[in-house]
Amino acid sequence: MTNQSIKICPRCGSQKIKSWTEMTADEKFVVERLPMSAEYAREERKKHRFCTRCWFEDAVSDKSNIA
Repeated sequence: MTNQSIKICPRCGSQKIKSWTEMTADEKFVVERLPMSAEYAREERKKHRFCTRCWFEDAVSDKSNIA
């Protein structure tokens, strides 16, 4: 288990933060329709993490694996 999979959402407090590779096809479908999709290129958004409870988008890159 990585630190990313146990990160807590700052908006709703959920532990359902996921990276692009952890999400299902349905979750990716929703993410592609979130408001921030217009601000970032698709490849950049794949580096973000998302709360699958409230759909908060953490724009911090996966390169910072700090808990």
